[in-house]
Amino acid sequence: MNLQLSDLDELLQSVRNKYAQEYLKEAIIAYRAGAYRASVISTWISICVDIIQKIKELSIGEDAAAKQLEATLNAIQPTDVRGMLDFENDLLRIANEDLGIISLIEKIHLERIKEDRNVCAHPTFSADGSQFVPPPELARSYIVQAANYLLINAPLKGKVVVKSIFELITANSFPTDKEKAFQVLNSEQYLGRVKESAIRNIVIILFKRLFKDEDKISPELLTQITSALSAINRINSEVFRAVCSDNLVKLLANSTDLTLKRLLPALKRIPEIWIYVEEAIQHRLEQLIVNMEVGELVSYRVSTTASIIPSLNEHFQNSIIDLNRNDLKTLLKDSPAEALVDKAIEFFVTSGSFDSAYSNGTQVLLKYADFINDKKLSEIFEGVYINSSYRINQILNAGGISEFFAMLYSATKSGKVIEHSKLWVDFRNAIIEKGFSYPDLDGFMETDGIVKLEPIEID
Repeated sequence: MNLQLSDLDELLQSVRNKYAQEYLKEAIIAYRAGAYRASVISTWISICVDIIQKIKELSIGEDAAAKQLEATLNAIQPTDVRGMLDFENDLLRIANEDLGIISLIEKIHLERIKEDRNVCAHPTFSADGSQFVPPPELARSYIVQAANYLLINAPLKGKVVVKSIFELITANSFPTDKEKAFQVLNSEQYLGRVKESAIRNIVIILFKRLFKDEDKISPELLTQITSALSAINRINSEVFRAVCSDNLVKLLANSTDLTLKRLLPALKRIPEIWIYVEEAIQHRLEQLIVNMEVGELVSYRVSTTASIIPSLNEHFQNSIIDLNRNDLKTLLKDSPAEALVDKAIEFFVTSGSFDSAYSNGTQVLLKYADFINDKKLSEIFEGVYINSSYRINQILNAGGISEFFAMLYSATKSGKVIEHSKLWVDFRNAIIEKGFSYPDLDGFMETDGIVKLEPIEID
């Protein structure tokens, strides 16, 4: 349990607006002098001043609600005492409902300060003549609440920002790369300055767009939305998890086949949401995968999602068992993922012609270099050795294969292959024994110092 008291001087230095800071300073001085009524009154004034200044600040930022409030404020004449009082009495509602810069709970706490300010500022006319004196602990807590709930915070936008952030995420300019999406949304211009309630509403809207709205979503937009959700999960995982628990489950339960398929690319970016997918929905998704054509498997990034979630991988593998070789090449070429690395190796080592050996190597297998480890690389070499079609090894004899092996050597050098040098030296020795020589591969290996080539004698 954290029993440490807030440091009042540190809070004071953190207050953003200098006018609000002056009144809070008076409140602290009065508190330390034992003038607790004066402390509560100054605390309340600091709240009023801060909200008014935030109205002006948001108005400059073209917040429509703030601009209207500023116009109302400016219309109050200096002699219009009733108008001033009415505006003051409405300030907390304005801060919560119109501007969204404080939550409902914060509003309730700040209203207690307002009520005690009224008692402190006016005589109570009690029978014994005694007047209300707030306890020192109460006066101090009011200072801390005013600072933490309002004074030290930037004017965090609430309702207005939800629409603008959604428009940002769905605009062509929003990045599809999830790291760049995080950098954009985490900046102060966007989610870096909003309340948790706004973040919650944005996540709900994005989930509804994915799993409730049947309007067409392009692959690019789908990636933008899932990248945004991944970024929001990093920015505030607690709010994100709460929305998943409260809203995502219901949305998926009511999803159609069209909208449920969108869960697949979402899982690719944010696999953490899988724990919120109920078993009945999991079974629906599994069956959808089994029935997908190659084009859908590619567009919904099923191979990548299957690489992350083992229970889906089983159904994914079943869905591609009977693919013809042309469809399988399309899938392997356009959806490289760990779940397909064995298929990619098999596809390459069973190449049935010289031309296909080169294209299967460069267009397919090279895309899986990051997933190849020592065992997989050995499997490739073993498959190369035994390849035979029309009684001829179509890989070792293929035109341009020297270039391919050099590219594969380079691509696997910084990946998962631990015994990289040994495996490639063994492979080179084996193919030399079979009567083959690949100058491109030799050049790469000599540059790395793992083989030494005999100098060419020139007559």
